[in-house]
Amino acid sequence: MKHQNRLFPIFLAWLILILSLQVSPQDLKSQTKLADILAKAGKYCKKLENAAFDFVCKENITEKIDVSPEWASGNRVLKIVKNLPGAWGPSKKIRKNTFVYDYQLIKKGKDVVETRILLEENGKERHEKNAKLKTQMFYFEKPLFGPIGLLSTYWQDYLDYKILKKKTLKGEKTLLIEAVPKPSLSQKHLYGKIWIRESDFSILKIEWIPESMRDYVEIEKTANRYKARPQITFITEYNIDKKGIRFPSKVFIEEAYFSKKGKYIKSETTIKYEEYKFFTVETKVKY
Repeated sequence: MKHQNRLFPIFLAWLILILSLQVSPQDLKSQTKLADILAKAGKYCKKLENAAFDFVCKENITEKIDVSPEWASGNRVLKIVKNLPGAWGPSKKIRKNTFVYDYQLIKKGKDVVETRILLEENGKERHEKNAKLKTQMFYFEKPLFGPIGLLSTYWQDYLDYKILKKKTLKGEKTLLIEAVPKPSLSQKHLYGKIWIRESDFSILKIEWIPESMRDYVEIEKTANRYKARPQITFITEYNIDKKGIRFPSKVFIEEAYFSKKGKYIKSETTIKYEEYKFFTVETKVKY
């Protein structure tokens, strides 16, 4: 009898473990559906990775910055002047910058070249070749390849995914999923919510999670100085379709902060990609 009593706790522990590992039919169906979505989205990313591109478009940038606080020299973080006079309401000190670039991207094999010609700055004509981005608050590059960092087969090994819901976006049926880093991923990497078109599993929109942004540490420093919490909106839209590849149409970034006094919008950056001219769009992967 004593020998049987010793075995019973072991048997009970194994039984609990087996029951905990059992997956309900509904969960199993959801996991199978997610795996199918990721497999097909991975194929789209493979198509994007292996494609050859040569195109130009107009890159129209509008940047609005509240300059009520003083700028700390050599740093994007702001030096607070007392209680930010005028900051927690409509500000009269908005600096508006506008830039128009002739944007070109050429991709052959693994070589990617992104170039800009500055055509106009704050309403004045320019013709500056090999121009750098002159935005003050945020810097961005190669938005076309955003989906690869979220859904390529390589990055799928480093991210966890969850289906949030089905959603209609500008008349298109989409699946909204969320990607977050696995605990084992130590490096900084952009992640967020993705709208995937059901008809071909291409990506229509990405809402990036602010904490994954490269400059988020600086944003937190600004929030601490404001005694507020940051609320950053960072969205990329892909509304231009060419041979089954979705090209960027808009990037929007709002840097805002919340406190007991309300919402304070520090900056808004809007980038529109228009007037595309395609010289080469060649896909090498059948989809």
